[in-house]
Amino acid sequence: MSCKKTSPTWAVAAGLAWALGAAPGCDEHDRHAFPAPPASVAAETVTVEPRTQLLPTFPCSSRCHSARESQPDKRLLTEFHTFRNTEFHHGDPAGWCYQCHSQKNIDRLVIASGELVTFDEAYLLCGGCHGDKLRDWRLAVHGKTMGHWTGNKIRRSCTGCHNPHNPTFPHLVPEAPPVRPEHGERM
Repeated sequence: MSCKKTSPTWAVAAGLAWALGAAPGCDEHDRHAFPAPPASVAAETVTVEPRTQLLPTFPCSSRCHSARESQPDKRLLTEFHTFRNTEFHHGDPAGWCYQCHSQKNIDRLVIASGELVTFDEAYLLCGGCHGDKLRDWRLAVHGKTMGHWTGNKIRRSCTGCHNPHNPTFPHLVPEAPPVRPEHGERM
């Protein structure tokens, strides 16, 4: 059975009524059943994907830094992390490891308030300087969020995509646009 009427006003009213689930003049079997949206978005959880297990030298305190004093002065690294001498391109050029890493607990990062956070909470550290990106990340506009529209989600932290010591992605050169086919040709 069709819900067709001749008046355009009727069509608009019927469409609105159908969208609300009460299309008059239609048989119950003609309407599509749509599940109701979730009652509360608060029931959804967003879990930040842990990264510490992916770090080959973590925990730092029980490995290489167990018998080392923290040295806050910037210097050329000669024993460990030597690749950081050429790789580090982030933040203040006069910055050093302890601009982000805690001197008191090398297995933690220190945010602007002085609070220590885990490496899995790096987004709190990054957001101290990149507040616009943190806002977009929380809204799932920036970064990678996996899961379902109305279910639990897993979100990558900043360091899941960006190298924290050199976070800028290399510039990409765009490809040339596709060649438009001549009239009558098929792609």
